[in-house]
Amino acid sequence: MLKAFNNWKVVLLSIIGATTFWFFNALNKDYDARISYPIEFQFDRDSVVIMQPLPTTLSIDVSSGGWNLLRKTFWFNVTPIQIVLENPTEIGFYTRNSLMPIVSDQLDELKINYLATDTIYINIERKRQKKVALFIDSLSIDLAENHRITSPITFVPDSVIVVGPQSFYDTLATSHQMRIESRGISSNFNREIDVKINGGRLTSSIPDQVRIQFQVDKFERRSIQIPIEKENFPEDSSVVLSTDFVQIFYTIQQSKEEDYSTRDFAVTADLSMLDRSDSTVLAILVYQPEEAMDIDVIPEHIKVTHARK
Repeated sequence: MLKAFNNWKVVLLSIIGATTFWFFNALNKDYDARISYPIEFQFDRDSVVIMQPLPTTLSIDVSSGGWNLLRKTFWFNVTPIQIVLENPTEIGFYTRNSLMPIVSDQLDELKINYLATDTIYINIERKRQKKVALFIDSLSIDLAENHRITSPITFVPDSVIVVGPQSFYDTLATSHQMRIESRGISSNFNREIDVKINGGRLTSSIPDQVRIQFQVDKFERRSIQIPIEKENFPEDSSVVLSTDFVQIFYTIQQSKEEDYSTRDFAVTADLSMLDRSDSTVLAILVYQPEEAMDIDVIPEHIKVTHARK
């Protein structure tokens, strides 16, 4: 049993030795190979916006010894080819001919046969910023049924600095509409809202959130019957109205709701304003409580008739 184990040990050591000899012998030979080599662009990134991801590798056909190829392709500390962009917003691409001197200079341990990569494209724009005022369309705010906004809408802050590429800056307005995603708002609103700029990931705002505040209250629809005050009607009552009352419908803020009486409203009908085409006069609302809104007088036109003797 021990003899068999020793025999296997000898065989294994022989295989390892032969493999090692072959490997080192192979690395001493010259080879042609196409390698994907990392590249890195050097420029001031704080003042520009990269519109599209920059290429990260070049495909290069090279000739060299096995050791050099192993070191340039498989080792973890490979130094990328440095491409310096002095005016990154002015350069749109690099051709094979313009890349060749850069690659040859930095990979001097390899023989560069040719670049398999034909052209690399660069899309970089100058970074610009603009102060933009914020606003919101109150009609776009989704309120609960019978609820209304009862105060000015305020922003803290009321403007932001929008940062983005030159092409977006050229289309940027001086104001930006905010949107509230909440639905069925039924109470006072006081929240931080994200500033969403149409430019997407290439744009940002400072700050990226603002606080929006406004007050909300519920409104009720009410009605009250009011007597009509007659003006310029004959004292003998020979001319009369078809009704002596009108119904007034009004809307009132729930938190300010009061029990109104007939003394709080006044409606007149002036015979001198008779519309002879249909024998009606207009019911005119003379005064009403300041808090009452959306007032409707029913009927608005009142028939005038002659009283029977």
